[in-house]
Amino acid sequence: MLDRRQFLASAAAAQVPPVPKRPNILLIMVDEMRWDAMSCEGHPVVETPNLDAFAKQGVRFTNAYTVAPVCSPSRACTFTGRYADTIGVTTNNVPANPGEIFLPSILKFHGYHTAIAGKLHFTPRPFSYGFDYFWTFTNEGPAPELGHLAHLRGKYGANATKWASVDGSCPWPNDPLGRDVGIFRYPEADFETEWLTGRSIDYLRERKGTAGPWFLFTSYLKPHSPSVEPERWFRKYDPRAIPVPKLPADIKQRRAALEGIAKRQLIDDEQMLRVMSAAYYGAIAHIDQQVGRLLGELDRLGMADETLVVFTSDHGNMLGDRGRMFKTVMYEGSSHVPLLWRAPKAARSRKGRVERKIVENTDLMPTLLEAAGLPLPSNIQGKSFLQLSKGRDDNWKDRCFSQLSTAMFRTGQYKFIDNSRGLTGEPELYDLKNDPAEERNVAADPKLADLVAHSRRQLTAWRAERPRSVTIEGMETPDYALSRK
Repeated sequence: MLDRRQFLASAAAAQVPPVPKRPNILLIMVDEMRWDAMSCEGHPVVETPNLDAFAKQGVRFTNAYTVAPVCSPSRACTFTGRYADTIGVTTNNVPANPGEIFLPSILKFHGYHTAIAGKLHFTPRPFSYGFDYFWTFTNEGPAPELGHLAHLRGKYGANATKWASVDGSCPWPNDPLGRDVGIFRYPEADFETEWLTGRSIDYLRERKGTAGPWFLFTSYLKPHSPSVEPERWFRKYDPRAIPVPKLPADIKQRRAALEGIAKRQLIDDEQMLRVMSAAYYGAIAHIDQQVGRLLGELDRLGMADETLVVFTSDHGNMLGDRGRMFKTVMYEGSSHVPLLWRAPKAARSRKGRVERKIVENTDLMPTLLEAAGLPLPSNIQGKSFLQLSKGRDDNWKDRCFSQLSTAMFRTGQYKFIDNSRGLTGEPELYDLKNDPAEERNVAADPKLADLVAHSRRQLTAWRAERPRSVTIEGMETPDYALSRK
């Protein structure tokens, strides 16, 4: 039975009667997973049989991108359908502008019961952000005592930590990057990937037989760092057999980098890269197993045919490309993410479709609302890809914008990267059709000068867009969206 303290519905929020025929929605998000780290994308090492089977039941989008490749901005953009500069979440630990309303609140207003199991990464942390149930992966939400960290400390004492590793299992304890490597100290069943799946299954079981649709956000932290996994997943892949990119000859600049994040984002040790990559792929294989467990329970409960299921990531991981680790940059490893879509049974078109047109994570929110038969709020910057998922949108935008400290404009063949927010930095242009690894910057090619100029104009116009906040008739402004000045 669920602890009734987990019911966090706001009595002040106006509600409309639920519509039972609306689909349930299961949104599975992982953290820092590259688009190509699945068997169905042709990866030579990582095994993802459950994700592969899921892709065969729906649509696999091969060119999905985040509009801001770091955790908080990407997630906020996903939940608002608006770009990072518009909503004000341009880096981690920054609150959205007053008035920004997130997807769970909108679904809740229209009669959905809502729950999260895992990472949200919104600021300020204590709010429920439209979720009725909130199982936090650390200390987010209004009831952190119901989270995974509290679970560990309840079993193993007040000093228990989420990523405690077995003594001696880390080969580089004094390196700012390598010190995060290790084997999980506690039993596998207590690892967060397992625990979050368990809470998600608890929720599905409780919703079985209840009236009205539900929205469940199952949000795994992995394969995000630290590179800590239970032993069988940590050792699943032999580091010696892992294909890794050749590290640049000048990567020794890492030794001169400042301590902290700058050093953590550069790598110059091939063995460290092999071990971290093996752990990364092991974490993905672990997630794949848990996705299979979760979808299997959905089938067992007889809820699969009425449930829309989405699998995606907030951003990727460079994983040694260009001698870099993690995210924040516009290169493919960081900005290109997986996206799998399976509609409810009655709305499915041809199974196993592969869609190669470009979509942005801002497109997910309006797509979910349209699929649920709900009105789209005004001032959404994303575009629903529901018809595209069925192969019926001949006028799809087929482009992507993305921005943090650098920015990109991606079209079907080319990616333009601006290395300063003022459009004054050294530009980069890559022909992804002929150079998918982004090894040859062709921005200086005179034959492509018009394309560079066009890309700059597109970025300038995009940055100038500042639509007003979303408003929904009859819906009170949620507590987290009120001005706190």
